[in-house]
Amino acid sequence: MTLNTESTCDWSAHQWTVPINVMAAQLVKIDKTPVQFQLGGRYYAKGPSGGPEWQVRFTITFLFPK
Repeated sequence: MTLNTESTCDWSAHQWTVPINVMAAQLVKIDKTPVQFQLGGRYYAKGPSGGPEWQVRFTITFLFPK
């Protein structure tokens, strides 16, 4: 489980973007290869007008350990 923020500021326009990210990941093995699946959401606590209010993110990471 992950909870974080990646805040940015446009100093010229005096505009903040403050997304809050929540993600969960699971590591599984497919054959002998470890694979990580991650699903998360992003809610914009503050952002420019006309910008998104939320997003969804899904990632697959293949791991190749030595």
